[in-house]
Amino acid sequence: MLLLFNKVQTFLAGELPYRILAVVVVWLLVYVLVRYLGRWVSALDKQVEEFDIDPRELRTLDRLVDYTLITLGVIATISILQLTSLLYSVMTAAGVVGIVVGFAVKDVAANFISGLFILLDRPFVTGDAVKIGEYSGRVQRVSLRSTEIATFEGPVVTMPNQIVATTPVINYTVNAVRRADITISLSDYSDLEQAVEAMRSVAEADERRVKDREIQVFVSDVREYVIDLTLQCYFPNDVWFAAQNDLRRAVVEEFKRRHLEFAVPVRKNLYLPPMSAGGEE
Repeated sequence: MLLLFNKVQTFLAGELPYRILAVVVVWLLVYVLVRYLGRWVSALDKQVEEFDIDPRELRTLDRLVDYTLITLGVIATISILQLTSLLYSVMTAAGVVGIVVGFAVKDVAANFISGLFILLDRPFVTGDAVKIGEYSGRVQRVSLRSTEIATFEGPVVTMPNQIVATTPVINYTVNAVRRADITISLSDYSDLEQAVEAMRSVAEADERRVKDREIQVFVSDVREYVIDLTLQCYFPNDVWFAAQNDLRRAVVEEFKRRHLEFAVPVRKNLYLPPMSAGGEE
């Protein structure tokens, strides 16, 4: 009994003040982070102009981080005070609650985490011309839960970040130039060399073309009565769409000027011979 009393007295006189001091330091750190971390995130969002995170999402992120910090503070306090049995009980209860909540909000959490990775990796920013899955357009907004794309056709598509993070993204803005592909179907009895020269001359005459990229004109397909010629050249991203349209019209006009004929779809009608009355031809 005396030995046990001496151990308790040694603990109270020796280890307990240091443990209390450690608990105070832990909660002081938690207080500072909870109070100022949200402000730091808001300031960072204002400095990074490419991302426009909704204030409501910032508040949600701030609360989530606050709850996480407080939970860690409680676990650290229990561990410092060596309340092992209580710590196990808390961890068990937290595990059960975590499983239940995880099943309930797994899609929301997946979109949220994917949004964080998108903001950190920056595969695209607001204003970039991209293609994600079957949708092409300009990135209109990047949030923590979804990404908005203003399609070239007009409608705005809102895609969950979980899909964006797991789908290949084609970013047309990263590279300063983009290739234009013009394919013309030529009739098989037209002058092939003259058609190639016509397409090349039209491309060379366009002042918007990137001069250090080679112009290519080649036979891309040969079908019955049809020869497909493809012209490839490069334009800056900001004029690519208009330049490709103008180039296509110029090729058509040049073909007409040189009396080069386009291929006309051919339809074949098959007629079976009439059958005799006896079933024989």
